[in-house]
Amino acid sequence: MARRGKGERVLGPYPIGKQWRVVVVGTGGQRDSRFYPTKEKAEQIIRAVRREFAKNGDKSVTEALEAYERYLLDDKGNKPGSVEDTLYRLGAFFPDGEVLLRDLSTRTCSGYYESLRTRKSRLGKSFSVDSHRNILAEARSFLRWCSTKRKWIARNPLEEVEGVGKRKHGKAQLRVDEARRWVATAVDLADGGEEGAVAALLALVMGMRANEIVSRVARDLDDGGKLLWIPDSKTEAGRRQLQVPELLQSHLLAIAEGKPSEAKLFGHHWRDWVRKWVNRICQVAGVPKVTAHGMRGLHSTLAVENGVSAHVVAASLGHESSATTMQSYVKPEAAAGARQRRVMTVLKGGRLAS
Repeated sequence: MARRGKGERVLGPYPIGKQWRVVVVGTGGQRDSRFYPTKEKAEQIIRAVRREFAKNGDKSVTEALEAYERYLLDDKGNKPGSVEDTLYRLGAFFPDGEVLLRDLSTRTCSGYYESLRTRKSRLGKSFSVDSHRNILAEARSFLRWCSTKRKWIARNPLEEVEGVGKRKHGKAQLRVDEARRWVATAVDLADGGEEGAVAALLALVMGMRANEIVSRVARDLDDGGKLLWIPDSKTEAGRRQLQVPELLQSHLLAIAEGKPSEAKLFGHHWRDWVRKWVNRICQVAGVPKVTAHGMRGLHSTLAVENGVSAHVVAASLGHESSATTMQSYVKPEAAAGARQRRVMTVLKGGRLAS
């Protein structure tokens, strides 16, 4: 086959009576229609033609994803687990890896998104709005990289595809009295030797992510239990050191005692382990069930309500921007309450802390 020009592409398959039509468009725009007895045979031919095109310099989606994986790992330094999750979601968005990047149009990508948005799992559930919009955003970033960084396509066909549905910012949070009952219950369980209760407390008291909690090793607990290092995270801002409240110091020291420096502090657990412990404590305390991420949000809300500035809370949570903290973690009324207290402090003749 001759070297592929800018206008060459393969289209179809289209049902024509009892046959399926495949159209190969030549360099000058001329069309060659071919007919096959089954859809499967037509799709087989399309894949073969696209493979031939790919030999002449064009990238297929699969080839581009392989290069993108190397970029995320080697150039950006993302963690292997995070990259694996990203590639899994991109694979869910792009159903046919043999499609050439040049053949991706806005219409084709809109169809991919609609298919993803309405797809049912084996349990009969669809993707949540947050889930399918997050996957769309990742697919858009991938194609933007293909167009701007690698110049494999002239434009990003996903730039014009808009997400459907309203996002939910933030997870459900406990009220103050409920949080106090939850903490009291968690401390009782921790005093009884339940390491999971200590892990759950880290989400609320220190605002840590669940995967950050289960990833900690013994040497990360430092300075006599007063400091906890988080040297690796999905973002640069996530790499930080956190002060450990006195409430947790003795529990963490007891858990770390006798463990090799690189041994996991809480043993080997998936991040879901923290969520299960948060839920278990909710049940024992008699408060509504919330997620570990909701506890991280409550940490933010309580901090802002009590006058801690948004950028300080963002740094504690490992956010690159305080806008993320205020939009998705802190309840709106928290900032309003903090502002009211600061205004009253000034009106009463006091001075604000710098």
